[in-house]
Amino acid sequence: MKLNNLKPAKGSVKSTRRIARGVGAGSGRTATRGHKGAKSRAGYSSKRAFQGGQMPLQKVVPKRGFKNVHRRYQSSRPGDFAVMNLYQLAYYVSKNNLNEVTPSILAKLHIVESTESLKVLGEGKLDRAIEITAHRFSASAKKAIVAAGGKAFIEFKLSVLQGIALAEKTEKVDLNLIRKYFEFVAEDDCIHVVVDGTISHKLTLEVHKISEEAQAQVKALGGSVVLV
Repeated sequence: MKLNNLKPAKGSVKSTRRIARGVGAGSGRTATRGHKGAKSRAGYSSKRAFQGGQMPLQKVVPKRGFKNVHRRYQSSRPGDFAVMNLYQLAYYVSKNNLNEVTPSILAKLHIVESTESLKVLGEGKLDRAIEITAHRFSASAKKAIVAAGGKAFIEFKLSVLQGIALAEKTEKVDLNLIRKYFEFVAEDDCIHVVVDGTISHKLTLEVHKISEEAQAQVKALGGSVVLV
């Protein structure tokens, strides 16, 4: 073996492909880049998962579990409800020895989802006086609850009432102002205010019922709560 006889293994070395050296060289004209377009230009680079300008996959698939924390307040008019009849509520009240019923209590018992809105319908009857809070009531359900000696409260988030106050440029939110913005609230409906996140403005509330956490937030900002 001599140095002048050394050769690389067959197939291990390939000559560089020379492009753009004229049509006769075999790779001239468009120089293997095709006809026009971004990929034929110098300096081309694409974003990861770019699909050529069509609607990208992340915008097509459904979104689950997203909550926009930057919204001033969340909607109080949900499109879908978890529906429960009076006989179902009576069963859960008796089984769990409840003194009141609220969406948060039912969520803790894994009866409804915490993200669902609750609507109470009038099938069945109650055998005891109990305060029931929900997002909607049918007329027959509300009548049966009151007839049994209980009360029916419509739940409102504190942040929603803050949104009303900001829209009206006022600090005071009473029942008339709530009915102005939400037509489903009748004259004889009771309002139960609960907390959801934090508020940033002073409020004076006139409602029928308010949770301790919501009341603490109102008073921390110098506001007040009047129960009517």
